[in-house]
Amino acid sequence: MKIRSVEAFLLSYPFREPVKLEYFGGTRQILKRDAMLVRIRDEDGTTGYGPGAASEHWQKRINEEIAPFLIGRAVVDPDALRVQFQKTEPDPELWKIYCCVEVALYDLAGKRKGIPVSEFLGGRVRDRIRVYGSSGMYMPPEGYAREAALAQKLGFP
Repeated sequence: MKIRSVEAFLLSYPFREPVKLEYFGGTRQILKRDAMLVRIRDEDGTTGYGPGAASEHWQKRINEEIAPFLIGRAVVDPDALRVQFQKTEPDPELWKIYCCVEVALYDLAGKRKGIPVSEFLGGRVRDRIRVYGSSGMYMPPEGYAREAALAQKLGFP
C-alpha cells in the first residue's frame, strides 16, 4: 500500500486555571500544554501516528517538504525511506524533524504487518526491564528527600 497522506497537527490544551508549581527559588506558572501529532494514512485508510515538537516551524516543514516526498511511496521499510530522504535533502535540521514522521511510519508499517512496532524492529530482546523511581520538580530540598525516601520504600533502587 502506498502513502495517501501525511499531516502534522498542532494541539494545545489550555488549563482552566493556571497551574502554579513552587520550586526552590521561585514559582513557575503553566497556562497550557502543547504537542504535535503526525498522522500518516495509506490507500486503504490504515493510519500510523507519531509525536512531535509543538512547533509551527516543524509543522510547516512536515506538511510542505516531508509530506510531498512520502506521498505515493510504499511503506515497506521505513528505514529505507529515511535513507532515501536523507539523500535528497542535505538539511540536517529537516532530518531531525523527519524523525517524528518516521515514528508514524513505523507505527503504520507495524499495523500493516499486524505486529507491534517492537516485533517489527527485531522482536523482544528481554523479558524484564529495570525501572527507576523519579521525583517531581519545583520543590525545596526537603521535598526531594521525601520523594527519594518514598521511591526507596516502593522498592526502587
